[in-house]
Amino acid sequence: MRRLSIITIIALLLPFAAVSQDVREANYQFKIENYQVALKMYLNAYKRDTGNADINYGIGVCRTKTNAAPDKALPHLLKAESKYGQEADYLLALAKAYFFNYKFDKARETLNKATVKLKGNAEADRLKIHIDNAEKMVKSPLNVTFVNLGKGVNSDMDEITPMLTPDNEIMVYSSNRKYDTSLKEYMWDVQYSNSESGDFKKTKAATAFNTVEDEMVAGLSLNGFEMYFYQDAYGIDRDLLISTIEAGGFKGKTQLPPSINTKGMEKSAYSTWTGDTLIFASDGHGGEGGFDLFYTVRLPNGDWCQPTSLGKTVNSQYDELYPMLSTDGKKLYFCSNGTKSMGGFDVFVCSIDLKTLKVGEPRNIGYPLNDVYDNFTISYTNDGNYAYVSATKPDSYGYTDIYRVVFNDKDPMVKLYIVKLQIAQGENKVDFAETETDLKVSVLTKGKTLFGTYNYNPATSSVNVALLPGDYVLEIEGNTIEPFSMKISAPNGPGKKIENLKAVVKLKK
Repeated sequence: MRRLSIITIIALLLPFAAVSQDVREANYQFKIENYQVALKMYLNAYKRDTGNADINYGIGVCRTKTNAAPDKALPHLLKAESKYGQEADYLLALAKAYFFNYKFDKARETLNKATVKLKGNAEADRLKIHIDNAEKMVKSPLNVTFVNLGKGVNSDMDEITPMLTPDNEIMVYSSNRKYDTSLKEYMWDVQYSNSESGDFKKTKAATAFNTVEDEMVAGLSLNGFEMYFYQDAYGIDRDLLISTIEAGGFKGKTQLPPSINTKGMEKSAYSTWTGDTLIFASDGHGGEGGFDLFYTVRLPNGDWCQPTSLGKTVNSQYDELYPMLSTDGKKLYFCSNGTKSMGGFDVFVCSIDLKTLKVGEPRNIGYPLNDVYDNFTISYTNDGNYAYVSATKPDSYGYTDIYRVVFNDKDPMVKLYIVKLQIAQGENKVDFAETETDLKVSVLTKGKTLFGTYNYNPATSSVNVALLPGDYVLEIEGNTIEPFSMKISAPNGPGKKIENLKAVVKLKK
C-alpha cells in the first residue's frame, strides 16, 4: 500500500481543523452570551459535521435564546441528548424547544423530570406558568390573518416594535440588520417606511440620529409630531431621546432630562396628544421590579415633574415595556413577560383616564396576536381594520418580521380564501406528508408585485389567504412539489365572506 503524501494528509485534515476553529470561536461567543453570532458560527460548522453533539447543543440553545426560528431548536437538542441530557441548562432548553413547537405536554413532562435539577430556577418556574396559559389560549384563537410585509421592509435579522403615526403615513420600527465586524455584534438602528397607497414597501434608515452603535424605536407622540428613541452610544448611556417628525422623515435629536433619564435604563415612551404627559418604561425609578411603567407631567415652566408609577395594576415584579396609547387616548397597550403571558413578552391592553392617570385591569389581547414567542407591540390603523405587529413565523425572512394583521370579522372588504392543498391523483401522498417541510405560499398583484406571504398549515393541508377586492395570482413552491400557480379574483361588494378553493399539485419526479 502506498503511503499518503503530506499534501493529501493536510487536505484531509483541513476540513476538521476548520470545524474545530469555528466551534472554538462559537463557544467563546456563546460564553459571552452573544448568541446570534454564535449561532451563525455553529451553523457553519454544522454543514461539515451534522452529528457533532457540541455543535447541535450550541445551535439548539442559541435558537431558544434568540428569535432565530426557536421551533427549529428541537431536532438539534435531541441530537445532543446523549452527551448533555442530564444537564440542567440542556433540560430547560429542551423544554423551551417543545414549548416553541406547541408541544405543551412534552414541555411540561421535561420540566417535571428535571424538577430536582431545576429547583429554584426562576425561568423554569415561569415557563411552567406560560405553558398553562398558552395551552388555554390557543383553544380560543382570534379570527385574524397575518401578511408578511416582504423584503422591502424585512431582512434576514430582527425587525421589531412597528408603530404607526396617527395618519398612517409612517411606520417606524427597530432592526439589528447592521453587523459590526470589529465588535462581532449586530447593532440596532431605527428604520422607517412611508406609506405608498396604504402599503409599506421600502425601508429607510433614520440617518438623522442613527450612529454606529444602538438606537431603537421607543415610541411616538399621539399627535404624530415626535418620535422617541432609545440610544446606547458614546456619551449617551441607555437613555431616551426625541426627534421631530418632518416631511416624511426625522429632524434632529434631543435628550430627555435627568428627571426622566436615570443611571438605569429608559427604553420606551409614548406621549399624549397635547404633549403634556409622558408614559415611559424604566428600571431606574424604583417600582415593583425590572422595568415598570411611569408617567410624568410637564410643569408650567416646561420641565417634567418627578415620575410616578402607574401602579401595581399594571406593573409587576417582571418587565413592562412599550406603552402605547390608542388613537382616542382611552386605551393603554403595553407588553409584559410576567405570569399572565403565554410565553416571553405578551401585549396587554387596559383602560386609562389621561386626566387622573388611573388604569383599569389589563387583559391579554389574545392568541395568535400573542404567541409562544416575544410579542412587544401592536399598532392599529386609525380605522381599526388592520394592525401591525412583529412576529416569529415560518414564513419570516430571518428572525422576527413585521406583519400586517387583517381582522377577518371586522373588515367588510376582506374576503378569506381557504386554499386546500391536494396531491394530484396517482401521486404518493404519504411521501409528500413526510418529506415536504418548507412550503412557500405567495400572493402577487398585477402579475409580479408581492402582496404577501402566507403560512401553510400541515394539520389541515390548507393555507388561509385574506384579500382585498382585486385580481391576484397565488403561487406555491416547495421542496417536493412542482411550482403551482392559480388566479384569484376577490369581488368588490357583498357575497360570501369565506371561499373554499383547491390547489392540486404534482410531486417532483
